[in-house]
Amino acid sequence: MISDHELNEVVSKLLKYKQQIVHSNPETVAVDAAHGVAFHRGLGASITPSQSSPFEKYISGDALAQFAQNAYAKKNIALVASGPNSAELNKWVGQFFKDAPTGNASSKYNVLPTQASKYYGGEQRIASKTGNSVVIAFPGSSAFGTAGYKAEASVLAALLGGESTIKWTPGFSLLSQATKGFNHLRVSTQNNAYSDAGLFTVTLTGAADQISAASRNVVDAIKKAAAGEVASEDIKKAVSLAKFRALESVQTLETGLEATGSGLVHGNKPYQINEIAQALEKVTEQQVKEVCYFLITTNISSSTS
Repeated sequence: MISDHELNEVVSKLLKYKQQIVHSNPETVAVDAAHGVAFHRGLGASITPSQSSPFEKYISGDALAQFAQNAYAKKNIALVASGPNSAELNKWVGQFFKDAPTGNASSKYNVLPTQASKYYGGEQRIASKTGNSVVIAFPGSSAFGTAGYKAEASVLAALLGGESTIKWTPGFSLLSQATKGFNHLRVSTQNNAYSDAGLFTVTLTGAADQISAASRNVVDAIKKAAAGEVASEDIKKAVSLAKFRALESVQTLETGLEATGSGLVHGNKPYQINEIAQALEKVTEQQVKEVCYFLITTNISSSTS
């Protein structure tokens, strides 16, 4: 049996390795900072403590054990399976989950109570020796099956794009065209969807001078989309790409089961890819224009350099 001291050593080393990986990537640091500026608490809390955080003094075997009993309580578990015999599955569930904890409300190491995510906004700059990255972020769509789900956010992410889907070409998305010619720059657009909120991010990573010049083009491209200066054909292509990405995200059994379990835990509804595809098909040009206009009137930014 592992001792409390040995457990502390293992957890501390794993966290330090994770810190090294995270803080060596300027894009990861900038995206993490954007979440902190956007939400402050909850979604704004970094998953990996900063390298200056004195986390060692909070780690103990007793603390981890008590926290696990509350985190892995029955109310927080969704069991999803694909293909097994129902009778056999029920048998194993009854055997292995009947003693699952219900959570200890009086524990010193409880899971923090769930609070609705609140968007604040702002700006943050972080000094970095590892590279340069700028994140322009906006309130986005929450996950499918939740009250804040907006299919148009996925369509807009596909429309703006940045990363080419065709090898050896800059691509045809709005941002790939806006940043064409910047050879030392990577641009990507992402709607980070969570249980009750989302963060829509446009990330530029590369040489500092190219980020500075290209970011102006990126903002101009978003403004043009908000003004409706986008061809109908481009929006239709974005809808198709958004549908493809949704299908691709659950193409493996593992990711499909994970998405279904998350939907059951957070929205009491399994992940239904056909319903997502239908929602994407119903997105109109006006909806894309409106969500884009909302983006340019409510934004935050974080950067590492």
